[in-house]
Amino acid sequence: ITDRPESRANIPTIIVPDARKAMAVIADKFYGSPQNSLVMTAVTGTNGKTTVAYMVKSIFDASGVGCGLMGTIEHLIGEKTIESVNTTPESRDIHSLLSEIIEANQHACIIEVSSHALALSRVHGIQFRTVAFTNISRDHLDFHGSVKEYLDAKSLLFSNLSGDSAAVVNMDDPGAEHIINASRGGKVVTFGFNENCDIHPVFFELETRGSRVVLSTPSGDMEFTLPLPGKFNISNAMAAIGIGLMCGLPPDAITHGLETLKSVRGRYEIIDEGQDFTVIIDYAHTPDALENILSSAREITKGHLISVFGCGGDRDKGKRPEMGEISTRIADYTIITSDNPRTEKPEDIISDILNGINEIAEFKTFIDREKGILKALKIAGPGDTIVIAGKGHEDYQIIGDEKKYFDDSETVRRLIKAIKWKTINCNNY
Repeated sequence: ITDRPESRANIPTIIVPDARKAMAVIADKFYGSPQNSLVMTAVTGTNGKTTVAYMVKSIFDASGVGCGLMGTIEHLIGEKTIESVNTTPESRDIHSLLSEIIEANQHACIIEVSSHALALSRVHGIQFRTVAFTNISRDHLDFHGSVKEYLDAKSLLFSNLSGDSAAVVNMDDPGAEHIINASRGGKVVTFGFNENCDIHPVFFELETRGSRVVLSTPSGDMEFTLPLPGKFNISNAMAAIGIGLMCGLPPDAITHGLETLKSVRGRYEIIDEGQDFTVIIDYAHTPDALENILSSAREITKGHLISVFGCGGDRDKGKRPEMGEISTRIADYTIITSDNPRTEKPEDIISDILNGINEIAEFKTFIDREKGILKALKIAGPGDTIVIAGKGHEDYQIIGDEKKYFDDSETVRRLIKAIKWKTINCNNY
């Protein structure tokens, strides 16, 4: 089966308009259309997809409806964990995993859907009960070419809704109207910090380890304590609540699911080794995500805010100076280091970042990411906060064509222990 007539071989060949769409349809039929036996939900957006997905899973599980998950960090099926290669698997793998979810006696599924997956028809033909849009900001322009094309790709998830399905849309984002206009056939539920939204905060209080929240929703006010810090996580919670409500889950189960949510690896992950300052690991690798995480950290920081980040190589270069400007504007001290340089020279990437930095800003550069993290740990004092952004859950660095083991969380824990040991045992050294 091919959409390229010139590739016809000496075997039976079927010419179709779009081979990727054909593959998705065939995969669904091959595995017995498992989607028909599941409550199918999805979330898309530049930032927040992973956190929303784990929130939705926790909500379904708290409701007594076992929920499988396909996402950036991992795929979860019953007690089984599968390492994720792409945020959204290929269509043939999606339907294979859906059949496994049914075998594991689960009855729902939440999928993180990337713009690449939508452009490449990986979720083509899936009838989602509820889909959510978190936000849009500069990312993947090396693939899409422009922000408009990127948003158009995101909109594809909302273009084939049925009468009993729903779109849950973040009205705080400029791309909301575009998404709503694309949401044909289903109900639209809005959320945001504006009281005109269907789901919006009546009250919230941000704390170091989470937030106390009261939300107005179509099912009445919902009060809960969210174990994930940051105002942007309240927005993520509203998206997850919208999915839960539109799938008919009871409000008390939804709030219980949010309150019992475990921290998501690499997403506002707080590292506690008994130090007198806060260390946050986050996947923020776009300008908008970096601004969100630093702004949230600023709100809970009594002392100085220290930012550690880099930018990936062989990817959109335009966001580099933007991220440099954001970090030095919000943080008191910035450490610019390597992320995944790939085939670019790390010093060239850092130079691009520096183009956005005010010359009076406080910053240092370290090509070696571990040395950059160590510098941040050494200068941090009581009440300070360090945000180490960009890699989150990733446990590798891509340098050239080589994938080397490197885990921000593990590195921080090891270095804090080493600094403590030296302080205790080497006072005179």
